[in-house]
Amino acid sequence: MKSHRDRPRVVARPVWRRDVSAQSHPAHPGTRQPTTAGKSRPTEKQEPPVVRIRMQRLGRTHRPFYRINAIDIRTQRNGKVIENLGWYNPVAPEGEEQIHLKEDRIRDWLSRGAQPSDTVMDMLGHRDLLTEKQKAAWEARRERDRNRVACKKSLAEAEAALKEIESLGESSDADPAEATAAAQAAITECKRAVSGGRVEKAQAAAAAAVAALESLKKADEQAKAAQAEADAESSQEGESSEESAEG
Repeated sequence: MKSHRDRPRVVARPVWRRDVSAQSHPAHPGTRQPTTAGKSRPTEKQEPPVVRIRMQRLGRTHRPFYRINAIDIRTQRNGKVIENLGWYNPVAPEGEEQIHLKEDRIRDWLSRGAQPSDTVMDMLGHRDLLTEKQKAAWEARRERDRNRVACKKSLAEAEAALKEIESLGESSDADPAEATAAAQAAITECKRAVSGGRVEKAQAAAAAAVAALESLKKADEQAKAAQAEADAESSQEGESSEESAEG
């Protein structure tokens, strides 16, 4: 009998795997594919910078100084400064230059679509450096801001009327519930008008609150007069009763 040592050895033949391309078996979505060393990559197309013109604060505490820069807002945390366009010194001594602007460079950036911040837009607008489109937007924003200020004034009037209604209601002989509800509704309407800068609506709402206050005052006066008259009649009846008893 032959032992296992005498048996012929079977040599395992290497199994050659067929090179399967990525095209026949696409990778699962989300998996990273190895890059081929030395293989040229297509050149990525760089997008034009998104530029804003805004101020950058420098200087010491209580001594601010601002640079006005064209900034690529896509890069870094505060953006990358592309070009300095001037400066603003709010604490400049009287008689010295407070604002310095490179007007030609600013006009060039604006013509290429750079967007100034609100503060810088005010500076440029007062110096007639904005494009026609930007100037129209600036004037519309200023008008909207003025309207909001007027609406807030009307809101303050309505709130003052409500406060007086509540104070009067503590000692009034008339019921303040109706006037209070009218003033509260007027305040709500004024707040809505502030957001849209609707001056006429805010003024009408404030007038309604004031009218509610005047109505409560009038009702209170009438109630007090009626009470005084009733007290007088009661007093006269009491005196008549006493005279009859004495007679």
